Amino acid sequence: MKKYLLKYTFEFLVIVLGISVSFWLNNWSESVKENNIEKDLVNLLIIDVENKKNESKNDIGIFNSAIETFEKVLNTWETTKKIDTTHLKSTLRYLRLDTPYFNEISPIYNSLSNTKLWKNLPYELVNEINNLYRMRYQEIKIRFEKIREIGTYCKLHFLLPNDLIDLNRDTEVISTIINTVDTEYVLNVKLLSYSVKNLSSLTKKVIDDSESIIENLKNYNKTKL
Repeated sequence: MKKYLLKYTFEFLVIVLGISVSFWLNNWSESVKENNIEKDLVNLLIIDVENKKNESKNDIGIFNSAIETFEKVLNTWETTKKIDTTHLKSTLRYLRLDTPYFNEISPIYNSLSNTKLWKNLPYELVNEINNLYRMRYQEIKIRFEKIREIGTYCKLHFLLPNDLIDLNRDTEVISTIINTVDTEYVLNVKLLSYSVKNLSSLTKKVIDDSESIIENLKNYNKTKL
């Protein structure tokens, strides 16, 4: 009797142990799957932030080129009270530019907002990411809109009334017209220069924030190895 009792007890323990191991392996497998899915979502977010960052870096190059032109025009005016004809056409092109825009919409970010990712990420990191997408990108978009408004204003109230839309003419012809409205021309350049500098400054901060977020996301993914 004692022999059978020991046998059945042993078999029972083996069955229980087998079921326990099976449950453990199943839970471990599910945990690995969830970790891999989460890592993939984080990598997706990293790619999106990097793409936005690279777009902003390209914009900085455009801003710097415009600002350099504006400064030459304004410095020439401040020191000689004359119009810089070397950069006259390029400056007028900037003044009539009313097409720049920033696309703040991110399908990746919007789709990730419906996942469990935000519950698992550190609270401070979630705040940084949300601040980047919901505030910083929106602010950049608004600044771009202001520059478009300046371009439209210059077209309607300065370039068109003074026959300065057609830039295919000789610089001397255009310069003759500009000399009759030189003060207004310089003021418009100052306004646009100020706006572009502000946008450039904001964009640089967004790039710094983006790089910090990317680094934090990569470090978070390392903890999931």
